Amino acid sequence: MPLTISSTAPLAGAQRREDGTPRFHIPARPTHPAWHELVACEHAAGVVAELRLFLDAQLEAGDVLVDAAPAFGFVALSAVTAPLGLPSVFLVDDDTASLPTLQGAARDAGGWIEAFTVADLDTHRLVTLVADRIALDGRVFVHADASSLPGALRGLDPLLALGRVVAVCLSPTPQDSPTVRAETTALLRAQGFGMHEMREAEGGPSLFRIAEWPADVPVIALAGAAVDEPELDRACVDSASHDDAVPARTAPAVRAAVSVPVMSASLTPPAFSFLAPYCRTGYGVVGAHVLREFTQCDAPVAYFPLGPIDRSIVKNDALDTCIARQGAFDDAAPSVRLSQQFDLALHVGRGPRIGFPIFELDTFNAAERHHLERQDRLIVTCEWARTVLLENGIWRTPIDIAPLGVDRTVFHEHVQPASARGHDTVFMSVGKLEARKGQRELLRAFEAAFTPKDAVRLVLICHNAFVSGAQLDEMLAPFKRSPMASRIVLVTKPLPHQKDVAAAMAMADCAVFPARAEGWNLEALEMLALGKHVIASACTAHTAFLTAENARLVAIDALEESVPGERYGRWASWGATQHEQLVQHLRDIHHERQRGELAVNDAGILTAKQFSWTATARAVMASVAQA
Repeated sequence: MPLTISSTAPLAGAQRREDGTPRFHIPARPTHPAWHELVACEHAAGVVAELRLFLDAQLEAGDVLVDAAPAFGFVALSAVTAPLGLPSVFLVDDDTASLPTLQGAARDAGGWIEAFTVADLDTHRLVTLVADRIALDGRVFVHADASSLPGALRGLDPLLALGRVVAVCLSPTPQDSPTVRAETTALLRAQGFGMHEMREAEGGPSLFRIAEWPADVPVIALAGAAVDEPELDRACVDSASHDDAVPARTAPAVRAAVSVPVMSASLTPPAFSFLAPYCRTGYGVVGAHVLREFTQCDAPVAYFPLGPIDRSIVKNDALDTCIARQGAFDDAAPSVRLSQQFDLALHVGRGPRIGFPIFELDTFNAAERHHLERQDRLIVTCEWARTVLLENGIWRTPIDIAPLGVDRTVFHEHVQPASARGHDTVFMSVGKLEARKGQRELLRAFEAAFTPKDAVRLVLICHNAFVSGAQLDEMLAPFKRSPMASRIVLVTKPLPHQKDVAAAMAMADCAVFPARAEGWNLEALEMLALGKHVIASACTAHTAFLTAENARLVAIDALEESVPGERYGRWASWGATQHEQLVQHLRDIHHERQRGELAVNDAGILTAKQFSWTATARAVMASVAQA
C-alpha cells in the first residue's frame, strides 16, 4: 500500500544518532512522481545506502562534498551530519526550488549546505569556493550522476590535478543506457579513477573493484584505483550497518593528473608572436630550439628576441624571416612570452597573453603572482610546475604543459668524446655554479667516497655568466683546496657550440645532478640521450623524466627555505641521509665501471627519444590554438 505523506511533514531519515533519533529529515516532495517509491525505499534503509555508508566512513571535518546530483537530498543531508566531523557540503542549485528546503533541513540538523550553479563550473567560482573551505589535509568527494559528472569534473579540474578529489559517488538514473554507463566509466578511467561496487562480504559491506558500471547500481570511483579486473578492496569501507558504529577514516589513494595539449599534424599552425631569448642561458636554449621547430612546422610566427641573438645555438634558416614579421605582426593574435615568472608583463599586440615561465621553487611572491595571474593562459614544463601554480592559488588561468626536449641530432649515443677515455671513472656535473645546482654537496660526497689514489675524476662544466670573475673564483675555491683537487677538472668557460658540449659530455661515465630544485634540467636529459648513467635528486621538475628505471635517485624527505629566514620559496633539504645516498651511488658506479659492468644506459636513451623539441613546439601551438 503506498505511503501518504503530507506536503508539510518531512520524512525522517533512516540514519540514526546514538540516542535513536534521526540524523536529519528530508523535506517532503509528495507531488513528485518518484517520491513515494523513494520513501518506501528509505524506510527499508535502501535509498543510496551504499553511498551514505561510504561517506559515513570517510567524511571528516575539513573534507568537502560537492553534490552535483542532489535529487531529494539524501546524500547531501547524510554528509552534513557525518559522524566523524562536519564537512563542507556544496550543492548545485538545479532550479527545482528544493535548495532552500534542503538548506533548512541542514540547519535543523546542525549543519549547512552551500550552493553553486552550473555556470560556476566554467568560471572557476566553484573550485575557488571549495579551495577556500577545504582543510590543509582535506579531501574532496563528488556525488553525481552520468549527466552531471562531466561538468563537475571540469569545474574541479585544478583540484583533480592536485589529487585532492579522491572519490566520485555515482547514483543511477532511469536514463542510464549501456552506452551512457560505458562513456561514464571511460571518463572516470581517463581521470585515473577505478570503479567499485559495494557488496556484502564477511558479515559487512565491502567495496569490490569492477570493470564497468552495472545497471541500476550506485558505484564509488576511487582515485588511483583504475583496474581492469574485479578485485576485493576492503580498505575503503568496513562497517556492519549504517545504523551501527562507524569505522575510522581510511583515505583512498590519490593521483596526479597530467594534461599535455596535443596538436594534430594536420592542423594549420596558428599565427602568433613569440617573445623569447636566443642565447646560451637555459631560457635561450629553449627559445632557440622551440622557434626552430615553429619554422619547421611552417607556423607564421613573428619573433621578438629578448636580448641578443647567439646564432650558434641552433641553425635556423628561417630566423630572419621570423624577425622580419615584427613589422607585420597580427595585432589580434596570441602572444607567447618565454621568460621568468616576474617578467611576463610585456606582450605583443592586443591578443591573448600566454606566459611560459620556468621556475624552480614552490612559492611566488606578490610581484610574481601579479605577473602570472594577468596572463590569459600559462604554459609550464611539467606536472610538478602545474601543481605549484595551483597550490599557490592560481586557479583561474588555464594551464597547459609543454615538456622540453633534446636535440637528438646533437646528443645521441654515438657522439665521439672530446678526448680519449682512460681507466678513470669520470663523473660529470653540467650547469652553472650556484647553490641550487648542488655542486658543493657533490664535492663533499666525492671527498667522502674516494681518495686521491682512486681511479676517479670529477669534471664540473660550471660557467656562470651571472657572477663576476672574482665571485666565481671565490665559489671555485673549495674545489681547488679540496683533498681531491688533483682528481677534479673545472671547466669555467662556455663551450663554443652545442656539439662541443655533447663531445664533452661523451667523456663521462656518469652525470651527477644533486640539485635542490630544477625547472627542467636540460643537461640531465641530454646525458640520458647520450646513454650516460645519471645520479640525481628526486625532486621538482626533472622527475618528469628521471625515474628509478633510467637513473639512480637520491630520495628527498623534506623541504626547507631556499634562503634561510626569508620566504622566497622552498627547495629540497639536503642532510646526512642524502649525503650517504649520493656517496653510495658514486661508489656503486665506480665499482661497476672498474669491473667492466657499466653498460650503456639504454633506458635513458629510450626516455630521451620521448622528449623532442618538435613535441614541445606542438604543445605550445596547441595552447595557442586554444587561447
